[in-house]
Amino acid sequence: MRQTVRSNPSECTGCGACVSICSHHAIFMQANEEGFLYPVVDASLCVECNLCEKRCPVTQEKPWPKQSAYGAYCKQEEIREMSSSGGIFVPLAEEMLKRGGVVFGAVFDEQLLVETVGAFSPDEVREMCGSKYLQSAGADAIGNAVALLKKGVPVLFSGTPCQIAGLRAAAGEKFAKQLITVDFVCHGVPSPGVFRSYLNEQEKLAGQRIVRYHFRDKRKGWKDFSAVMMYEDGTEKAAGQWEDPFMRGFLSNLFLRPSCHQCRLQGRNHPADITIADLWGAQVVCPERDDDRGLSLVLVNSSAGRSFLEAVSGRIERFKISDTDALLRFNPSIMHPAAAHPKRQRFFESYIQKGFEQETVNALLKPPGRAEKALIRIKRVPGAILRRLGLGKR
Repeated sequence: MRQTVRSNPSECTGCGACVSICSHHAIFMQANEEGFLYPVVDASLCVECNLCEKRCPVTQEKPWPKQSAYGAYCKQEEIREMSSSGGIFVPLAEEMLKRGGVVFGAVFDEQLLVETVGAFSPDEVREMCGSKYLQSAGADAIGNAVALLKKGVPVLFSGTPCQIAGLRAAAGEKFAKQLITVDFVCHGVPSPGVFRSYLNEQEKLAGQRIVRYHFRDKRKGWKDFSAVMMYEDGTEKAAGQWEDPFMRGFLSNLFLRPSCHQCRLQGRNHPADITIADLWGAQVVCPERDDDRGLSLVLVNSSAGRSFLEAVSGRIERFKISDTDALLRFNPSIMHPAAAHPKRQRFFESYIQKGFEQETVNALLKPPGRAEKALIRIKRVPGAILRRLGLGKR
């Protein structure tokens, strides 16, 4: 009997599309020992129709025929300030609200984990602002979005490329005219379980609960952003992106989802109508625009995306990007998946036993010492030479 959707778990992106695809309600999402959500099949309800596997977005690819690249930022400084980059998402979302639609995006829940929910007002949209470097629980949102589309309600759905691919797999092409999708250039998603364990450690050290966590605070600028946690007594603790233990592990690819390291939804394979990202390299690509308050890269992937972006042209400042080579140099995630950190397995061996420990992260990410560098060099020497030196296997 089927126990999960993908026979190779490392292929599963955790998008949750299979939950809504299954008409027998035989699939639910459950966290594994690494803290990532995976689909689990209830054998007593499964009829072995295999529809979940047939429509799994991992098996689908739909490259868009043409892309246009723009730099952009929102003209409302308040929105730009609360956003991680240029604040382009809010005008797009509020345009959908004006059309009587619903906007889906990521928000923090009471446990400071991330879930995708529907927004019906500008205030709810603003809760979706800012980067949230966690995998969002999105299975329910995909099901809710499909239900709204079936009722004729237009939807703007934002999420990771794999979540957008999941939504499209669940909805099919029938509702394409009612649906606008927005994804982003994704570095990979870290484990929600690891993040919650990290917060638990920090709460024990502080002796009080953390009520808010900001992954991308601009108090030191857009490029040199900080991670800021707020405690229940109102005090804050800020750390640079390479000083905060969780952010350092995330940026070093220490605890990303396995499927992220083989992601194919990059470049011209982005499944969304519009892709947004930080305009890294702005100091080279468009130095006259770089005021360190945040700039967005906007990739328009479809005619629907182009039309929707035009609808908000009065609220954003947009300029053409011609130096695409520089874009790729400063933001390699546009084209390539993140490589797994060589000590990823060692981290999770420790995490499964003891939870998140910042000392462990610091030790694993410590630059290699002289002996370790020598061992790395030896491993790169061809086997025949090692045997000649009496160091290799015989």
